[in-house]
Amino acid sequence: MKYIPDYPETAPLELAMRDEVAPCTDRLKDGACEFSFASMFLHRHKYRYRVSRLNADSLMLAGTEPEHAMSGRSGASFFSVAGAPPPVALTETLVERYGMWKTVTVSLHAAVSAALAEKGYVIAESRDDFDYLYERSDLAELRGKTFHKKKNMVNAFLASFTPDVRPLTSANAGDAQQVLEAWTRARQDEADYAECTEALSLMDELCLDGTLVCVGGAPAAFSLGEPVAGGAVYCVHFEKGVTSYKGIFQYVNQAAARRLPESVHMINREQDTGDEGLRQSKMTYRPCGFVVKYLVLPPGSAKPNALPVQNTGNVCIP
Repeated sequence: MKYIPDYPETAPLELAMRDEVAPCTDRLKDGACEFSFASMFLHRHKYRYRVSRLNADSLMLAGTEPEHAMSGRSGASFFSVAGAPPPVALTETLVERYGMWKTVTVSLHAAVSAALAEKGYVIAESRDDFDYLYERSDLAELRGKTFHKKKNMVNAFLASFTPDVRPLTSANAGDAQQVLEAWTRARQDEADYAECTEALSLMDELCLDGTLVCVGGAPAAFSLGEPVAGGAVYCVHFEKGVTSYKGIFQYVNQAAARRLPESVHMINREQDTGDEGLRQSKMTYRPCGFVVKYLVLPPGSAKPNALPVQNTGNVCIP
């Protein structure tokens, strides 16, 4: 049964659409965290996603930025394209209808930027949306001066506790839910509580997996994600820990990286959405690069302000 309508019709994103979305998203090589069905589905309420099929090879996702967005785009409508880029004429129609084209990956940028720039469209890097990429081996080994502080935190944790590292599956997702509840209480902020709860309850349906850390038989931390970009990259969607265990976040980060197969070369830890504190935290793990993303804005638009990328290169996943 076909659930996704053809453009210009759109429909709310539903779990039943997974088998129609997967053929478009599974072959994407840029590794953008937004373009997996799990990510789309889990954030469907936050962005009020509606989906449409542009052609056999691509989908259009229309949405609205949340009112509390730190990017300065609060309440703005947008569209994204998962798959082959639309023709220029259709792109013009979409930008006019939705206001901006968001999450234009390096591959899409290479295909459309020249033609759109000729017509006066503004194409700008969207730094707040860059995904942070790390070498799996760096996070797994924490070698050298670069990771000295992180390794010290792991060692301090191991000096105080004897952890038990297990695969996180739907069978023990309830243990991860306990961690999420404790993490939320400690923060006094629900943050992504609803999305993470749904992810844990639908692990099998969304093809998610992860790592669970227990201390003394009690759940202490977990990491939850999925392979993207043909399996060369693992995207971490959620990582939570019980804050009373000092060093637990550094430990679960390393433990999750160690559990991944060697065929995974990079770990995508998603974007910072313009949160300066989160940006600094992600930079302390020394990313090897980014999944670079652009915005396409109507002719005459002002380019958005962008903070510089610090001391590292931009990476397009091969």
